[in-house]
Amino acid sequence: MNRQLNILVDVQNKELTLRDAEDTERAKEFEALGFKMDPEKIRGEIAKLIEEVDPKHRGYYLRLKKKYSDPVVPVRDGHCTGCYANVPTSFTSVMNENKVQNCESCGRIIFQI
Repeated sequence: MNRQLNILVDVQNKELTLRDAEDTERAKEFEALGFKMDPEKIRGEIAKLIEEVDPKHRGYYLRLKKKYSDPVVPVRDGHCTGCYANVPTSFTSVMNENKVQNCESCGRIIFQI
């Protein structure tokens, strides 16, 4: 997978973790399982990762984040898992596997798993 896509997926995962860390009840559940839920540390990790993203992709990701809670989604069985629209096979071809691509229907950033 493209390095930019990897970073964007990591950012999204950290943001979901941050959401859990900021929810007192969820944070207690995770801490009971042995996970440290430090919102400030997670915010710092997100900021560090987001700086590694190409400015073009960063701006697009941040705009998508305002619209969707999951701006980066996988393609499964030829469908965007964000909107379930059919993704053309050209998007998942070998020639496009290392490119940051968007769903033609919802605009989310998609990647092949």
